Amino acid sequence: MDACRFPYALVEINDLSTVVSVGCVLPTYFIHLRPATYRFILFLGIVFGLSTWLIEIAGAILCPFYPFSILMFSPLNIVLIAILTGITRVTRVGLWSTVVLVCVIFDWVGIRALVWSLS
Repeated sequence: MDACRFPYALVEINDLSTVVSVGCVLPTYFIHLRPATYRFILFLGIVFGLSTWLIEIAGAILCPFYPFSILMFSPLNIVLIAILTGITRVTRVGLWSTVVLVCVIFDWVGIRALVWSLS
């Protein structure tokens, strides 16, 4: 696959990463977990939520004329990164799971709408 054709798969990667992220975080509402296990599952949800942004960065590096790399950066990624850096202090399961789910879903909708409006 040509490196410059890679960004066209961004919508599918966005869909997949959102589903996996929600799949990681959603069970924390229903299953009682130890704090370390909860933090690990939240970590996985955040990493999968940020994977679309990491793919955008890789697309910008591999194909310098990749036009969406700056446009698709979501401020919600800053929130996810902030939670990820402070994950050792995370204690309230419902609050942080909800924040991660909202960030991932809004980011998914924003990327979906941006790609739809540009195509």
